[in-house]
Amino acid sequence: MATQPTPPIMAAPSDVRSSHARSVRDVIDKLFERDLRRDRTPTSPVATGFDLLDRVLDGGLRHHDLMLLGGSPGVGKTIAALQMARNMAQRGRTAIYLSYEHDDPTMLGRLLALELGDMATPANAPELDRLRRVVIEATSGFRALDSVIGSEPLAAEAYRRVEGYADHLLLVRGSGARTDLAAIEALVTGANSDTDIVVFVDYLQKVAVHPEPEHEAEKVTRVAEGLKELALSHEVAVVAVVAADWDGLRAGRVRLHHLRGSSALAYECDVALILNEKHTAVARSHLAYDTVRAESFKQLVVFSVEKNRGGPAMVDLEFRKDFLHYRFEPRGSYMAERAADDRIEAS
Repeated sequence: MATQPTPPIMAAPSDVRSSHARSVRDVIDKLFERDLRRDRTPTSPVATGFDLLDRVLDGGLRHHDLMLLGGSPGVGKTIAALQMARNMAQRGRTAIYLSYEHDDPTMLGRLLALELGDMATPANAPELDRLRRVVIEATSGFRALDSVIGSEPLAAEAYRRVEGYADHLLLVRGSGARTDLAAIEALVTGANSDTDIVVFVDYLQKVAVHPEPEHEAEKVTRVAEGLKELALSHEVAVVAVVAADWDGLRAGRVRLHHLRGSSALAYECDVALILNEKHTAVARSHLAYDTVRAESFKQLVVFSVEKNRGGPAMVDLEFRKDFLHYRFEPRGSYMAERAADDRIEAS
């Protein structure tokens, strides 16, 4: 098979100004045109809905941002990402959630369960636990959803809450063979939204690349660069879920350099948020002498902001798990304990 010619590193001199370089005056004029087109003031940060995380991010994500959301399997990456998307949609922003591993009914079931969790009180906890199973069965096709909504008042309230942001949250089932960067860009241009757009890619290593590179590092580099370019060229924020590599799984605490595929991830992203179970994220000295306290750590996940172009980094926050309802408690706290240091803990 004939190979494709290698494109030039730079455009011809006559094309440079039109395709790359712009004067400051050009940039100012373009911004004014954008604001007139949107008929609103320049965009504000898009809050994630996790209180302390938004504080560290100075209000949330901005257009042009690429956030990586990494961690080991089962730590809650998809739960956190879908909860962020729902929070943004609740506030009238457009969230496009592209999942390569779950179909749309599954995601709807998780959203309904999340809303039930938000309504939880000690008094209704047993009833909500039953309803969580019911709505998951309904969205999986084992029950009639309209019948559940018509006969269960709490399920009807959860459905009403989802309906309140249903037009702002777009669910997309991705294909590892077909859904490539061009398809993701088409989702953005097709959204035709007059609000800020945030694109969620769950997850980055599944994005199709044609032809498929021989090495995963090359594929991840191309996808990371492409998602960052998408954020820049379309003035959107992108949140990409990223898996950890084998070294990260063995290390106990996953760090930014453990994200699978390529060092380009660390360079391209504006924000790197790494999730770890708290009992693996704290120093062993906090676990050795207080077994009750150590057991309580298993209910918490540490959200570590390891990179943040717009503010402080290496900040450890903790949020309580409510995985039965596919959610985290949105009010967190700063982790008070000393974090595990790989160089010390490995000895």
